[in-house]
Amino acid sequence: MVHEWPDDERWFNEVTAGPVLAALPVAVRERWAEPLAALAAAGPQRLLLVFDSSLEHVALLLMLLQHGLSPLLVASDARPGELQRYAAQAAISHCLALDQGQLQVTRLEPGSGEAAPLPQRRGLYLLTSGTTGEPSLIFRDLQSWRDEGLRYCRLLQLAPEDRVLFIAPVYHAYALGWLWGALLAGSQVRVCKPTELGAGLRALRHWASHAVVTPLLAGLLAQRGGPGTRPEGLKGVMSGAGPVDGQLDQQFQQAFGIGLSRNYGSTESGAVFAGVAPLPPLSIGFPMPGIEVLQPGAPGLPFALKVRLEDGRLYDTGDIAEQSAAGYSIVGRESTAIRRGERWISPFEIESVLGSHPDVQDCAVRAVKSAQAGNDHVFAFVVWNPQRPWDPRLLREHCQAHLAPAKVPDRFERTPLIARSGNGKPLLSRRYRPANNQVLLEAAHAYKRSQLLLALWESGALQLSAQGLSVDQIAQRTGLHAHTLAVAFDTAQANGLLHEAAEAETPQDLEDLAAVLDLESFNSRHWNRLDALLAVLHDGLDRRAFEQTPKHPQLQRRYQRAVAGADKQLAAQLTWRKALHKAPRAIALLDICATGAVYTQALLGRRRLDCRASRIVQLGGLNPPAADIPVHSHEDLAQLDARGFDVIVLDNTLHQPGVAQALPALLERLGPDGQLIIDEIFFNDTASAAVGVDWLTHGGCQYPRQAEVVTALARHGFVAEPVWRRESTIYQCTMLFTRSLEK
Repeated sequence: MVHEWPDDERWFNEVTAGPVLAALPVAVRERWAEPLAALAAAGPQRLLLVFDSSLEHVALLLMLLQHGLSPLLVASDARPGELQRYAAQAAISHCLALDQGQLQVTRLEPGSGEAAPLPQRRGLYLLTSGTTGEPSLIFRDLQSWRDEGLRYCRLLQLAPEDRVLFIAPVYHAYALGWLWGALLAGSQVRVCKPTELGAGLRALRHWASHAVVTPLLAGLLAQRGGPGTRPEGLKGVMSGAGPVDGQLDQQFQQAFGIGLSRNYGSTESGAVFAGVAPLPPLSIGFPMPGIEVLQPGAPGLPFALKVRLEDGRLYDTGDIAEQSAAGYSIVGRESTAIRRGERWISPFEIESVLGSHPDVQDCAVRAVKSAQAGNDHVFAFVVWNPQRPWDPRLLREHCQAHLAPAKVPDRFERTPLIARSGNGKPLLSRRYRPANNQVLLEAAHAYKRSQLLLALWESGALQLSAQGLSVDQIAQRTGLHAHTLAVAFDTAQANGLLHEAAEAETPQDLEDLAAVLDLESFNSRHWNRLDALLAVLHDGLDRRAFEQTPKHPQLQRRYQRAVAGADKQLAAQLTWRKALHKAPRAIALLDICATGAVYTQALLGRRRLDCRASRIVQLGGLNPPAADIPVHSHEDLAQLDARGFDVIVLDNTLHQPGVAQALPALLERLGPDGQLIIDEIFFNDTASAAVGVDWLTHGGCQYPRQAEVVTALARHGFVAEPVWRRESTIYQCTMLFTRSLEK
């Protein structure tokens, strides 16, 4: 029988006397208590707690609340700039973080904005997922967490003998609600980081009675676990923070002999619906104990979902729901669900049907609101099998065979990757506004300056001016029109590109810029012309002229000089210096490259390459003619059959259409201690973001953010270590990824 905790805060005192804090050594508790007491003595305030998925962090959280401190929880992978931004947003003055068991307290700039009044009760601040923009701040007091925790206790009859395993990140609102339920029940708790899939899989098979996952993690666990039977003692695995379709549920059932239980709620309300497997696809179950649904629609008729919480508060979820005898399902957000006539249509249902097509690797469906109410357009974005020709007619026929006519998307677009938030939800369509007029004017005129610079470079005039020659001398050597050249130089000086030099001035060395200026002058006359950009915007990336025509030899030579020169050689040497510490004597290398296998050649020079076990895959069409390298070479990832590589290198190929899609499969080709090296110029969160114009016209189909790549690989158990960064000419970033958190 579930213990009925009193409404006052005595329940919290009993929870903190439970096994989580008791397991923390007394010396550690005393060491942490001193700075916490000092912060508490300073009076009511907001604090920022860098929170990781570990029992140690859970214990620290309980201690903060014991001292009357209400922290804002921020995931441990947040960047310093993010922390400062959140501090300014919430008027936070101190940041707390654990560093190898030591509690670090750092003072932050709280910002100048007027802060909202502090709540009178203890609780936690959380950030919403931010899929529609900047995350907003939510506060929930301890009573709210107690209510949510009791919903789990009553629904699942949690008891002290139960063993609750957290694989979903504990800092997520969904997992936090589960955590309070386990604490209230006095159950045993174990936490595995989402990056520790191996440890999570073992605990799921041999320890847990209940497990807390997300749809993304459930899929990864099922892939890694393979076919299996239900572990002894496992009562249930619940997935939250996203829909569970029939394909995922079946995949998990085959791996663990048990379907996925479901959960639905929000950061503001906590979990309000849940269901124990087996459940129909996309079902969220039924209202949890203590939750009342207000004005539910008739079966099969969607309605705006509003609920009454235990304390009497009414909560509008902002979602459209549908009821049936098998439970409730979510049609979509009121702001994003699809409205056709009087019908609400679920994008999740359409995604589930699209995902069942054998050539669809991922997908997302969005409503595009029309000026006429009830006449929404439906866009379907699809990650398509790169080995198959793209044919949207096949998808339309597939949807027509499995969906009512009103649910068939109006438009299918191929995309290399579905952009997702940290919890796996597809990002919504963003809105953009022009910069201020001055910025736009400067950009509009900038092409004139660059064209003048490149004309002087291509004619040879700029190089000779750097040697100290006069205008007449340059005209004599180059055959250029002397008077016009003088006007051009004078114009370049007025634009800040040149300065008038004294006769005895030391010659200037332009060698570092030569390769980049050669490449840019070529692209300005070919792929980056205005008409080429307009054609790409109209026709899409799949129909670019670059893909349809033979590669120009000049572009190939200029590209290689710019991206595979001395700096690239240095980056390769520095990276191998780090990587070889953890690698065996002879490396089985998979080099997926667009720069002529620089990393393979550098490893050959070190005599550490296992030539027979290594492979080269050259992508992008701009590699140099095949070098004399004693390694088997492919021109297509699909031809690759070898496995068990010690190192995989993605050398300026992460933005290629097939590589981002194949990344999970590539990671599976690494040995147990395998490492991944990413060397990339197409990162759009850098000072050299103008390289994105090359991406649009001829640079691939994936323009990743560096932080997103790090986060995505972290979900697969890989940790990033920066190795090399160059911003002086072409931006280049090199990172080494290892499975150091895999246990």
